[in-house]
Amino acid sequence: MPDHLRAALAFGGYAAKTVVYCLLGLLIIGTAIGTFQAKTPSQKSVFVSIVQQPFGQILLGAVIIGMACYVLWRLTQAFFNADNLDSHSAKDIVMRIFYFVSAVIYGFGTYLAIKVFQGVRSSGSGSNSQQMSSNLMQETWGVWVVGICGALIIAFSFIQFKHAIKADFMDKFDRYAMSYRVDVIARLVGRCGFFARGIVYVLVGSFFTHAALTIDPQQAGGLQEALQTIMQQTYGQYGLAVVGAGFFTFGLFCALESWYHRT
Repeated sequence: MPDHLRAALAFGGYAAKTVVYCLLGLLIIGTAIGTFQAKTPSQKSVFVSIVQQPFGQILLGAVIIGMACYVLWRLTQAFFNADNLDSHSAKDIVMRIFYFVSAVIYGFGTYLAIKVFQGVRSSGSGSNSQQMSSNLMQETWGVWVVGICGALIIAFSFIQFKHAIKADFMDKFDRYAMSYRVDVIARLVGRCGFFARGIVYVLVGSFFTHAALTIDPQQAGGLQEALQTIMQQTYGQYGLAVVGAGFFTFGLFCALESWYHRT
């Protein structure tokens, strides 16, 4: 794949993530302080908020295109080794698998955004995670799949915490093109963002694992259930605000990554 096309896919994808994470962070903070809305935000509520703005369909359409670009970029990293990873290194092989899983996750997100763009509303009282778990558990192997999903999500959460501690995400930047101030800002917002993502993912993974152990799809949950769990804790309002701030800073991190990502 030509370098300019890879760069375009990466830029469009990270730009779309900037919009989604910044808006999601603001919605979470707004929920924590009780000013924007009482309902706990979800990924779908982000897309609904975008489409309700002036020229909302145009904005959401641009986000969908950007997210589709990000999916293609992740697939390019996974199958065409865009980052020139060592095919004989176990660590790099795992990284390419992660890129594929990331493409699948954002593929579902893109599909959800398209449904909102088309004006389709979800039916049923359960969350998307609960509905997916329920469908899987109807199969003989479904409980194992849900349990494995939970374990993988928990493992992914620890990767987020590792990034937050070590700041090894800076390796993906073209740091020669960055000023010292931008470098410091990228390190700070990246650490905050990855830490917040780690908190949410470890909760989501626990939900899936618990659903598999109890054979109860109602125990599964996604982003919305994770935020509700945080809110229900002692001083949960403050914890939710911290997570919202972390998601917003991750959006800023994605903005920097769209400009300085090394392709």
